[in-house]
Amino acid sequence: MKAHGEKKNSLTNEPLDVNLTQIREGSTYLLVPKVAALHSRGPGTKKMDVFFNPVMEFSRDISVLILREFVKGRKVTLLDGLAGTGARGVRLAKEVDGDFLVVLNDHNPMAVELVKKNIELNNLSNSRVEKQKMNTLTSREYFDYVDIDPFGSPVNFIDAAVQSLRRNGMLAVTATDSAPLCGTYKKTSLRRYGAMPVKTQYSHEIGARILAGHCVRTAAQYDIALTPVLSFFSDHYLRIHLRVARGARKADSARSNVGYVLHNRKSGERKVVDEIPNEMSEHELAGPLWTGNLHDKVFLNEINPDKNLGTKKKMEKFLDLWIAEADAPPLFYELNEIASLTRTSPIPLNTMIEKLKDEGFSATRTHFSPNGFKTDADIKDIKQLDREK
Repeated sequence: MKAHGEKKNSLTNEPLDVNLTQIREGSTYLLVPKVAALHSRGPGTKKMDVFFNPVMEFSRDISVLILREFVKGRKVTLLDGLAGTGARGVRLAKEVDGDFLVVLNDHNPMAVELVKKNIELNNLSNSRVEKQKMNTLTSREYFDYVDIDPFGSPVNFIDAAVQSLRRNGMLAVTATDSAPLCGTYKKTSLRRYGAMPVKTQYSHEIGARILAGHCVRTAAQYDIALTPVLSFFSDHYLRIHLRVARGARKADSARSNVGYVLHNRKSGERKVVDEIPNEMSEHELAGPLWTGNLHDKVFLNEINPDKNLGTKKKMEKFLDLWIAEADAPPLFYELNEIASLTRTSPIPLNTMIEKLKDEGFSATRTHFSPNGFKTDADIKDIKQLDREK
């Protein structure tokens, strides 16, 4: 994110609001609250008159890449339902080619005025601005793509959003309430998502799966099937993109990938089950949650980060990890966890992966943790290989 002056609009040379500054993301110029531009880390603050989070540039870069692939050859309508400054929606309108319309909506009148300024700043003609509550708008219109990017939990918007989605559409959801989803506040997760988390070394994956599972279960009520295209954790937030299909059978098929995780702290065992067992023994329960693949490998292979993206290097690294782990079994292991279980010192990650592959198991890194790996090996086999240093 590059600053381009705080006194004048670099495109029109007109004076700027003293509370605004102009930045550039990708190939898009944006007017944002000056206080927001100073927040280089963390989730920002809700005290801003118009909310903007510079840390989410990576998420917005991903949206641009995904929508370039999604929009190809289609006449579609995209909704940025909680637009704030309009950063995501304006970037989609500016940086994605095709015959499409972006609707940028926010209930905050100050946000609406700022969105209009950012549309004008980038000379866009494929955008429409609305000032409505998001659930009101999604109850009145249909969209091919709906983006839910709130401050905090997205649960209040998901039900209405899935009903507004057209066949072959896409739903994108951000959750910054990662603490409940990842097991710190279990009762909050139960209230919001109807799912029990568990605080483990792989909590961020559990959080992503609870979020995806909640979306899938919500959509299935309306004979709508959702399946993940991309699900990830970065910085302080979880983000998922899900493809839409309609029909009771398809919804049932998607719903069949919702189950539970059983975790045994003593042995390190973790396993996926379809139903809650009658006897839990020493296991802790997480779910209901999505148990299928978190990424669509074929779709991700079509994505190509360009030089205009500010997070290009991070994007390339994550894309490689996402593609590698797309077909891997659910739930990962961490080197420190294994070393603790075997009471030895951790071995290098590459060494562990090579050992697993030499024994005929699948093994790959995961984006969820720099020390994590996914494998189809049993915990007993992993511990045995760890002891053979």
